[in-house]
Amino acid sequence: MFDTVFRRVRSSVSSRSETVGLLLRNPAGLAGVVIIAFYCFLAIAGPYIAPYPPNYFPNNIQILPPSAKHLMGTDLYGRDIFSRVLYAARLDMLLSVIGVTLSFSVGEAVGLVAGYFGRGTDQALMRGMDVLLAFPTILLAIAIAIAIGPGFFTIVIAIAIVGIPGFARITRSVVLSTREELFVTGAVSVGASRSRIMRDHIFPNTLSPSLVLYSVSLGAAMLVAAGLSFLGAGIPPPTAEWGAMITEGLPYIQDWWMTVFPGIMITGAVLGFNMFGEALREAMDVTLRR
Repeated sequence: MFDTVFRRVRSSVSSRSETVGLLLRNPAGLAGVVIIAFYCFLAIAGPYIAPYPPNYFPNNIQILPPSAKHLMGTDLYGRDIFSRVLYAARLDMLLSVIGVTLSFSVGEAVGLVAGYFGRGTDQALMRGMDVLLAFPTILLAIAIAIAIGPGFFTIVIAIAIVGIPGFARITRSVVLSTREELFVTGAVSVGASRSRIMRDHIFPNTLSPSLVLYSVSLGAAMLVAAGLSFLGAGIPPPTAEWGAMITEGLPYIQDWWMTVFPGIMITGAVLGFNMFGEALREAMDVTLRR
């Protein structure tokens, strides 16, 4: 018994080590890891290294271009854009991680139940997912935000709801192919309960494609959060948030730094998550290891 457990643990560790090695040998994967690590650093240390508070209003309010005193210039209220960008990093990362984690958890559960039980349960759950997929992502997020009202948890709920169908469908597809495997049939023949079969035998097989979708969804969630704030349905002012900062700078398009720097932060984060997700997909593809 202990030898079997030891072999499984050793096999799992070896497989994960190989996946990490393939990921880091991929230039896009390595770049994605570096970019994500940089944004994580900003989210953790940003408020401590920011030269000014995010809503510091100087006595002489004026829009200033980038300089040694204000690395990214100031906005229409004289607030330091560099400081606000750093503070916004933590907020936007939290919005994305919490929202996508919720959609991952609910989508996995829906996909597992629909794929394993099939028939009426599958039809009912998947038709519900089709209804959500029928709406464009940003329009559905806007509708949810308007119905609930602007705020942090509004954006989290919007991100979670629009992301559930993707996780549910990809999990269901894996379950449909896995439930016919011999090890699942063997578990059924020895009298294992349905909950144990789904938890111990089917769920682990759904993690690889779901983790790839999770990493890519983080970038998409950041766009949704920024888009809602840009349209006035997300984080209300004066809270520092990249999408809201772009909205504030639009009437002053000649003062380019007010919109360009928050836009660069959004673009960099989305690019990093997408590069990491694509490299992770290739690293987890068993056929590429042969």
